[in-house]
Amino acid sequence: MNVRYSSPQTVPLALPYDNADQQREAAVFGMWIFLATEVLFFGSLFVAYIVYRYEFPAAFKAGSSHLSMMSGAVMTAVLLLGSLLVAISDVLIRRHVQDSDPRKAIVRNLTITTFLGVVFLSLEFYEWGQLIHEGSFPGPQFNLTRFAESGAGGRSPEMFFCLFFFMTGLHAFHMIIGIALVGGVGIALYRTDNIARHANLLENIGLYWHFVDIIWVFLFPLFYLVEA
Repeated sequence: MNVRYSSPQTVPLALPYDNADQQREAAVFGMWIFLATEVLFFGSLFVAYIVYRYEFPAAFKAGSSHLSMMSGAVMTAVLLLGSLLVAISDVLIRRHVQDSDPRKAIVRNLTITTFLGVVFLSLEFYEWGQLIHEGSFPGPQFNLTRFAESGAGGRSPEMFFCLFFFMTGLHAFHMIIGIALVGGVGIALYRTDNIARHANLLENIGLYWHFVDIIWVFLFPLFYLVEA
């Protein structure tokens, strides 16, 4: 649905666009193209996961048993709440009227989302620290003795943790970028008198944030719920 902006909250037009709707559609289309390349990148990792899980089911089940399902569930809830707040903010900035300025609510939502992103990374890094301390980080120090009775042969459990650290680490890198973007647009909205000028920016950052959250929604069951 196309939403027109109320005066004086207007979107400054850039060349070569004729109107705000055309400019918005071009910006959103560009973001979807970018996200499509990200899907291809993560897709190759998901394919690798499927192949190795098919080859070493016992190893993946044993590896998953050393992860905290509760921690993963909390991290998932934190990200979903952040996505909800970003979505609400995007609706507010596009449906506001002249006598109802939603800037405070939007800035508050984005601030909370930024905080939730930091909470997510803190929980993830804490779990990484525990796993590394237990000898689960792939490499010469990997502790195979913990999997001796799991039925997993050779160093196959190490492959589970190779994929776990790489895929969650790549997701964490995207999370850091997302936190910086959400926090940055929150600051920009706080400082401006014309919040509509940042509407397209907020929508695109919201799409990126939702994409990162969706990736985690897939990672959570693939790694934490194997044994369930």
